[in-house]
Order: sequence, then C-alpha cells, then structure tokens
Amino acid sequence: MIRQILLLYIFFVSICSIAKGQSKKYIYYLDDNFRTVKKSKAVILGEGSNENGAFKLTCFSINRDKLLLIAYCTDSTLSQFNGLYTSFHLNGSKAEEGNYKNESKEGTWQKWDSLQRKVDSTIYLKDQPILSTTFSYHKNGSLYHYSSKDSLLDTYSSIYYTNEGAKSSEAFFKGQNGTVKTFTENGILTDSVFTREEIESDFPGGQKGWKAFLQRNLNPKVPVIQKAPPNTYQVVVRFIIQQDGSIGDIIPETTYGFGMEEEVIRVIKKSPTWQPAVQYGRKVKSFKKIPIIFFVPE
Repeated sequence: MIRQILLLYIFFVSICSIAKGQSKKYIYYLDDNFRTVKKSKAVILGEGSNENGAFKLTCFSINRDKLLLIAYCTDSTLSQFNGLYTSFHLNGSKAEEGNYKNESKEGTWQKWDSLQRKVDSTIYLKDQPILSTTFSYHKNGSLYHYSSKDSLLDTYSSIYYTNEGAKSSEAFFKGQNGTVKTFTENGILTDSVFTREEIESDFPGGQKGWKAFLQRNLNPKVPVIQKAPPNTYQVVVRFIIQQDGSIGDIIPETTYGFGMEEEVIRVIKKSPTWQPAVQYGRKVKSFKKIPIIFFVPE
C-alpha cells in the first residue's frame, strides 16, 4: 500500500489561500488500494497540507465518516514518508503506528487488531527488522500464539497455547537448528528439527488468484440490493485451513448485516483447496482471517 501511495498523481485544489500566509490544502481521490482514480470512482479521500515544516497526509473514507490514515511526508508529491505514520481500522481503532526517517522505518512499529489487541511489535533500523514479536488470539480472546525473532542473535522462539491458556507446543531455534516440544496428556514430546521455515497458508495462485476468484464469484452489490446505508464496510471472516488444504469452521468477525457476512461465507465455501501452512518444514493446520470490502454509494 505504501508503494502505491508513492506513485499517486496529485489532484489538488487550493482551498485555504484566502488569508495571507495560509497554506494550501491538497485533495487526493483514491480507490481501496490507495491508487488514484477519478472522483466519481473514489472510495478514499486524501487531504494534505503543510504543517510545521512537514507535509501531513490524512485519508478518510469517501464520505469522511471514517479516518483511515495519518502520515507525514517530505512534501506534497508524497515521494517520501518522513515522520509519524498511523493507520486505523474502520471502527476507528488504531491499526498500525511507527516512524519513518527518509522513507525507512525506524524504531518501534506496532500493530493492533480491531479489538485493540497487539498483534505485532517490531524494532527497525534503516528499514530492517532487528527484533520482532507477534501475537495471535483464540476466539475467546485468550492468547493463541506468541513468537519472537532476534535478527542479530539469529534466534527464534515460538509458543502455542490452548483455549484454557496452557502451552500446547514450544520451539526454540538458533539458526536453522531447533528443538520443538509438544505438551500432551502423556507428557512432553521433544523433537529436533533442522529448518524453521514457516509459510502461511495461501489461496492457489496467491493474491492475484484470490482477486480473480472474488471477481468471478463475489456479488459486491449485495448490501446495495438489501438497502444498507451508504458507507464503506470491511467484512472480516475467520476460518481454519486443514493440513490437506480443506476449509472449515468459517466464522464472521463482523456483524454489519444486510447480507454481507453471508455473501462472504458463501464465496469462501466455494473456494478450491488452499495451500496449507508449513511450520518447521511440515504441513500444519492454521487459522486464516480474510477482510473483504463492500462499498455502498450515496
């Protein structure tokens, strides 16, 4: 998304030039991938202005009812991010925050889910991650997975938890050599592994294949047909991908209604076999969370 913003062609109007010394305000019309489009097709409205020697970019949903992004750039061309960057979920909660220095991430960057639970905290040096920790959660809100990666020491640790908060597995790696412990009713099983490769589950054909599948199968007019209020809706659905790539336990995490969650579930049920996640060189069951945006114009 950041790279796409950098390529924006600037649409601007001088709104605040009446009083002497008053700065210009720049307007950007964007699609849901932050690419420039005609005003009539825009779903995101960007506003920019000079502020204390920096250029501040603020992005809203097209109706200005949702704040999506606040970022600082070197100038109105948006050629470089430089300063605080903050993005927001559609419910108004903070999604990601950190600092840029001449387009490179510096210092601590953090991410939260829409419930304001921390999901990532990474320390960067000149755009390179040095120390990163990630968190994911069970449906009941308890911690599901914790991991920590230290690039300087070349270490990696990972712990999985049950719904009740007990450890289900634990791993520690130095380089590619590691030890994995599995906690069972009969005791602890210990296994030596020789790769810490982890690959997330994915739709066949990747992101391009997923978009093509949605274009063929998703009906984006469902909320319009069911007379949902004008707005931008981000529907989130969670499901499990088994070791064989089959899908199960599809659960919506949003409740917008107007047929949106039902439409996303219907489409996901039609999807072909996914590529399962790989952990330490072995196929494993994994959770997947998919966001899909519906737009209802005025």
